Amino acid sequence: MKTIDFEDEINLLEKLKHKDVQAFARFYNEYSKDLLILAFTILGDAPASAKKVDELFTHLWEENKFDTIQPPIHNYLYTALRKICNQKAA
Repeated sequence: MKTIDFEDEINLLEKLKHKDVQAFARFYNEYSKDLLILAFTILGDAPASAKKVDELFTHLWEENKFDTIQPPIHNYLYTALRKICNQKAA
């Protein structure tokens, strides 16, 4: 399991709050694969899973919700994705 560097995550979140595109690319690349696996576990449908993950990232970027995230980032993302997947499944 990867060690979480909270200082690195705080720096990443600060850059995201300021709409840093390179930081967003890093953010997406770092977390999207695990989120796709989680979404597929919930939904059992690869295209629908990819769509839900993209919805989450798009919402965070467009609404600039990065100030609501506290490290560890993956905890927030997993919870938010579960909510998105379960809302559509219910």
